[in-house]
Parts: sequence; structure tokens; C-alpha cells
Amino acid sequence: MIIEILCFAILAGIVYFFKFSKLNNFFDDRGIPYVKPIWPFGSNIKGLFFISHPAYNIDEFYKKLEPHKVGGFYDGFNPNILVRDPEYIQKVYINDFSHFTDRFANVDEKTNPLDGHLFLQRGAKWRYLRHKLSPIFTSGKLKTMFPEMEKCVNDYVEHLKNTIPEGKDVDMKEDTAELTTDVISSCAFGIDANAIGDPNNKFRRIARLFFERKTSDLPKQVFRILFPRLFMKLKFKTGKPEVENFIMDWTKQSFEHRLSTGHSRNDFIQLLLQLRQKGTVEGVEWNKEDKEDQGGSESLKQIANGKVKETFELDDKLMGAQLFVFFVAGFETTSSTIYHLIYLLSQNQECQDKAREEVKNAIAKHGDVDYDLLKELTYLDNCVEETLRMFPPVPFNVRTCTKDYVFPDGTQVPKGTKLILPTYSLHYDPKYYKEPQKFMPERFSNGAAPIKGTYAPFGDGPRICIGKRFALVEIKLAFSKILMNYRFKPSTRHNTGKLMARSFLLSVEDGLKVQVERINC
Repeated sequence: MIIEILCFAILAGIVYFFKFSKLNNFFDDRGIPYVKPIWPFGSNIKGLFFISHPAYNIDEFYKKLEPHKVGGFYDGFNPNILVRDPEYIQKVYINDFSHFTDRFANVDEKTNPLDGHLFLQRGAKWRYLRHKLSPIFTSGKLKTMFPEMEKCVNDYVEHLKNTIPEGKDVDMKEDTAELTTDVISSCAFGIDANAIGDPNNKFRRIARLFFERKTSDLPKQVFRILFPRLFMKLKFKTGKPEVENFIMDWTKQSFEHRLSTGHSRNDFIQLLLQLRQKGTVEGVEWNKEDKEDQGGSESLKQIANGKVKETFELDDKLMGAQLFVFFVAGFETTSSTIYHLIYLLSQNQECQDKAREEVKNAIAKHGDVDYDLLKELTYLDNCVEETLRMFPPVPFNVRTCTKDYVFPDGTQVPKGTKLILPTYSLHYDPKYYKEPQKFMPERFSNGAAPIKGTYAPFGDGPRICIGKRFALVEIKLAFSKILMNYRFKPSTRHNTGKLMARSFLLSVEDGLKVQVERINC
């Protein structure tokens, strides 16, 4: 027995040595410049142990790898390619998307049902869900949602009148999150969440629980980065049981209510219910040799005439995962942008006055705020775009190479390699944005970023954020009302603006306080 264990240990050591050697030479073999690692932690020790925000870590590599178009770094033993050149970034997002269809390679829906959402889905399953879920955010649907959205914004404005103290420093983070929670719940799910003015609301409590990062979570997070495949094989849970149970119960109860009462509403829940009632989806095919690229651990695969035919099971768990990501993304990223724009306007009074005057003139013309009025608020558009440049909610995007690829300069990207697209770094690169630390909405007065590939707060290409238009309408509607009732001024304290280390999204550690003054326009 001892001899067998010893032989196994020697064999495992040999396998590990050769695998390690292969990974260690990944960038050297391909002539790719890279940030030297410290084994076994890799190049990104600060990121591994959440010492600083991922945006700072990626930005550090981005600067170290100047002037190369692509470079590399290691997450533990895992090589990542950092794409620095805007033209190459466009290729990954759009031109050669067929080689980069997936985000993350390792997703286990059976162990973690909430990970089966659209943002993480891969291959054919992602294509199907994207196609079926996209219609919920067409211009026509947004127009029908507008009255519900406006009602929530009006409630928010009234709430501020009764709760925000004048002449005192306030942090608007929770207030904006309550607004966007009510908007997404009402418009997409047909639920009156009643979160405005209630920080202990059940929806807000679950949302905070999801984003909460405890010190006790650190060992599992480090292990997942160092050994992603082993992490998957050991079936570790990545989410919090209370969040998962809440979402799945919400999904089940919503479906049962609509089926038992016959109630129907043209919203996201109804769309999910219609998908679930299909039971399965058949007829998705691809070449047999490419079947591993298509992902989907929940799928059933059959070999037929040299092709793989996949049948997706559209059950409550898969639908619950979609509800989960639309809820979380629908309130968090939008509230973050509203929150940051309030702060930036408090620091830039001329910009605030100009945006307010534009809204005032548009209301005088239309008589009231409506869907069509928002299209005329071009300067407010610019303010939102500049806010998203300075505070992109998702500071970098990830793509996994699903088919071997070669960049124009000859750089080889093997299938399975993870690529990092450094949104935050590009947004703050003075080559593309003069004085990037300054709030300058005029940068976007021509309606587009100065150079393609340098601006992607919502991502880009076929996997661009599905809720982009919904978010922009909500943000502009909120400010068309807020600016008519309030002026934002700088707080008495200095805001450091340091990003929170344990958050993947862009979140400021010590908050961004402002002062609020009521006005009558």
C-alpha cells in the first residue's frame, strides 16, 4: 500500500512538473511579452488576495506592457492575454467574434444554478437565450415600460424631498439603489418592490447579501483562481444559499401565480414563463469536432450524421438564473451610474447648469417629460457617457478563445485561453482621452468615442449588455426629473475615490458624498 501511494505521488509529481513547465513557457513559446509571475501565485498577487481593486491591477499590467499590442500575465498558474490595442479589441468584440464567443470557460450550473445566466452562458445555449431574451428591450417595449419607470422616478423625487437634509453631507448610494430596484422590479417582473425609503426591504437585503464579501470567503476565492478545474471537480458552491433560495422561490411563485390566475403581462417574467413551457429546445447543431466549444453541462448531446444535436432543458433553475442576472444587473450597474453622475455634477457646476437648462427647455417644448423628450437631451447623453468612461460599472471584459486564433502581428492564441479587455485602462489612457481625470462631457459631442475600441462601458459586439438601452432610458429619465428639483454641491470633505478592493464592479471604498439643495425650476 505504501509503495502504491509512493508511486502515485511520484507519477502525480511528474505530471504536475510537465504541466507546470508547459504553462511556465506559455508566453515565451509564443513570443508574447508578459508580467513575470511569482510562483505559485502568478503575476497578480494583489488581485489574488483582493489587496486592491481588479481595475488597478489590470491597469498596472496595461502600463507595464506598453507599447505592445498584446501582452500576458498569470492568474496563479493560468495564463491570460491582455489585449491593449483598440483595433485588436474590436476584432475580439466584433470582427472575429466567432473565435471569442464565450466569457468564462468554467461554469457548473448543476452545483451553482444561479451561474446558468446569460452573462456566463456559452456556445449554442448562450446564442439561443440571447435571441429569445433580446426582444424584452426593444424600443417599442421600452416605450410601454416608460409609465411604470416614470412612476418609480416620481416616487423617488418625493422621497428625497422628505428625507434628504439640506446643507449636510450625504451619500446617495443606497437611495439610488432603492430607485433602480423598484424600476427593474416593476418594469421587468411586474412586482411592486417598494424599496424606495426602505433599506431593509427584502429585495435590497438579498442584493446586499449577494455583493457582500467576507474575509472568510477569501480562501475559497483564492483556490478558485489558482486551481479553477479542480475547484469545479470538487463541486464547491460559489453563491450564498439564502440568495439562491430566494431567487428560485421567487421564480417558482411568479410562474405558479400567473399559471393559476391566468394573469399575463408583457414583461420579463412572462417571457421566461413562455420559454419554460417549451420544456426543451431541439435542433441546435454544429460539427462533431467542435462540440467541446459549445459548452452547456445541463444539455443533452446526441451524435447524428457527424454532427452534435443539442437539446436544452428549459427548467425553473435555468429560468431562475436569468431572472437573477436581470435583477442584479438591472439595479446595480444603473444605480452606480446615477450615483457617480450625481457626484460628478456636484463637482462640475457649469456642466450641471447646462444639463439642467437643456432639460428645462425640452420640457417647455413638450409640456412634460415623455419618452420622445429623452431623445433630445444630447448634452445629458454626453454627461452619462462621460460618467461611464470615468466609472465603467464593469472595469474589464473577459473573453475565452473558443477556436485557435492569430492576431495580425502573428500572435497565436490557443483555444481555451482567457483574454482580458481592459476597459478602465483604455478609458484613462491619455493617448485616447486628453486629461482623463477631468469630467469633460464634450468629448462625446460627436456622438461616439474618439477611436473605436477605446470605449466599452457596456462591452461591445454580439455580447454587448442586453439591457443597455433600458439603463440609458432609466438614467436620463431620472435626471430629467432630479435636475428640475435639486442642485448637487460638493461635500465639505475630500473624497479619495479609492476603489473597493473586494468588489468586481467599480465601487468607491469610502463613498462619494455630496450636498443637496432643493430648487424650483
